[in-house]
Amino acid sequence: MTTISYRDIVRALRELGFNQDSSVIAHVSLAALEPGSVRGGTETVIGALLASCGTVVMPAFTHQTMVWPESGPQDNGCAYGDHAEENARAVMFSPGLPADPDLGQVAERFCRHPQARRSDHPVLSFAALGAHAQEIVAAQSLDGPLGPIEWLYDHGGDVLLMGTDHRRNTAIHLAEKFAGRKQFVRWAVGIERAYRLPDFPGCSNGFNAIAAKLAWIAHQAAIGPLAVQRIPIANLVEVAVQAIQEDPGALLCSDPACEQCNAVRRA
Repeated sequence: MTTISYRDIVRALRELGFNQDSSVIAHVSLAALEPGSVRGGTETVIGALLASCGTVVMPAFTHQTMVWPESGPQDNGCAYGDHAEENARAVMFSPGLPADPDLGQVAERFCRHPQARRSDHPVLSFAALGAHAQEIVAAQSLDGPLGPIEWLYDHGGDVLLMGTDHRRNTAIHLAEKFAGRKQFVRWAVGIERAYRLPDFPGCSNGFNAIAAKLAWIAHQAAIGPLAVQRIPIANLVEVAVQAIQEDPGALLCSDPACEQCNAVRRA
């Protein structure tokens, strides 16, 4: 079994060019590693990120708060009807709600860090640590869920993919918005109110198609068996916007049953 240390992670991040002036949204998955492969576990990964970058952002999404009405806007990338059982399982949003398990252990531990700042979007919250953490989470609103990524776009930020691929790359959703791609409306429940959430992004399962177009701007390294990439967000968005403008179906998934991608095609 390959053992990954704090120094291994820091070395790779510095090789990619990160420093204390860097602001980065990190998508981290350790699923490819055997248990115990990282000496110190998630704390080591987070510590190495904070030592190597000035500000680190991670998704802290809570899809478990979502509910579905019996009717709503037409062509909204979802099926209305009887969702009583699904809605009954919904968890009311609160600021301390655990992140979606699909985000992985690193994201959950990151948003629990005692110094972390977390936005209060009931489904698409972000957590941040470092010099610009408060500014970044404050950039989000209910009708501007991609605000933290837009802040990074405006301030020379980067995407870090560690052990994962572009299907987790939330910055591509910003490119979709800039290119004028259809956005959706979703709903969630909180302790004191229900939420109607406009400008909700769509499916990301087709995002790996961007990889070949990013070869010239993606900086790559490895941490043991984990592939690691650093991609400047401004360049990423520029490439993705151009791809969508040239082909309105670009980056949509190939699942014929995907309601979101089918709604985008119709739009």
